[in-house]
Amino acid sequence: MKRISLLFILVLLSCNKQESKGHLQNNKEITSLKKAPYNITDDGDGTKSNYDDLSPEFIKTAKKILEQRKFQFPDENTFNHKVSEVFSINLKEYSNPIIALRLSMFPEVAIRESQFIFIQDANANEPEFINPDLLYHFNSYVFYNTPVSYVWLQSNSYNLLYDLVVHYGYNKDKKLVESIFKKFDFNSLSEMEELIFRDSGTHKKLKKQIFDDIETITYKGKVEDFSYAKEGNGYLRIGEIINTISASSKEYDEPEQTISYLFERELRVGIQGDIESYLNKNPQYQSNLEKNNFYDLPTLKKYIKYIYQKESSTIFTVQDADGYTTLRKDKNSSSQILQKINTGEQIDVLDQSGDWWLVVSKEGKKGYVHKSRIKSE
Repeated sequence: MKRISLLFILVLLSCNKQESKGHLQNNKEITSLKKAPYNITDDGDGTKSNYDDLSPEFIKTAKKILEQRKFQFPDENTFNHKVSEVFSINLKEYSNPIIALRLSMFPEVAIRESQFIFIQDANANEPEFINPDLLYHFNSYVFYNTPVSYVWLQSNSYNLLYDLVVHYGYNKDKKLVESIFKKFDFNSLSEMEELIFRDSGTHKKLKKQIFDDIETITYKGKVEDFSYAKEGNGYLRIGEIINTISASSKEYDEPEQTISYLFERELRVGIQGDIESYLNKNPQYQSNLEKNNFYDLPTLKKYIKYIYQKESSTIFTVQDADGYTTLRKDKNSSSQILQKINTGEQIDVLDQSGDWWLVVSKEGKKGYVHKSRIKSE
């Protein structure tokens, strides 16, 4: 009987030890979490607001409104996923149960325990500033992309939808992005900077996910080669932004890589002026690109290797044993012949990629000639 009792005590001690280790591990995980960056705001009159102290009565009132409207509160995983997708904030990184999602007079606030977004309306009644319609439709759109709620927000709170795209960088709803871009002022330097950068307070980092939408919506896709530029207004201020990054590199995350990415996006729609000017002013930049394998940016690499380098004194002429070669419409020997170019005639080479080079004849006709028929001097 004593042996059994002793064994029981040893097992109990072992369990308590494991439990103690578990508590220590949990405590370490908790202490490693960050504090929410936007919870404390300066009200501008010497006072500060702390969303950690958001009134429980406000939260209770908001939750009751959503319950009365039959809002389906998401589970924890769905809640965390959608907040990350829409607002680009990973709630799991923070210890706060209430997290303001940006610096603002009335920011969107994630209520983790009840799993909804608390949002106020400056035009609603004090002290809660809660607009029941806004609260319901905003949560319904964010978590379920409800069409009725989208229409309501378009009519009554367009600025919130605008901020989802421009401030937060949300672009999963292409219908929303397209509607925002139709009214967006791409010629505004400040608005363009807000659209493409996320400002952490210490560094500005590119929202790369938004560039595919600019290319698709404002330029209707990328160019096939460098022979022309697409019509569009999406990159009107990119040149100025690149100059700003170059002059204030410490303010940006990975400044040279950021500049290179912006050149890549311009080149994809045929814009060459900014990078040509930059390369002429910063000769070291090309060697930096080569050392870094062009940051795995294929269009930028193609431009540097086949387009920019030909801006030297290289002269291209036709060289064919038959006495002439044919300028063709497409990159194959069976495509339409645009004209014949005599051996010895000088041509301008626009694109040297592949076996068929894009060229311009002295008559100004543009087409393709097989590289074996071209001589460089």
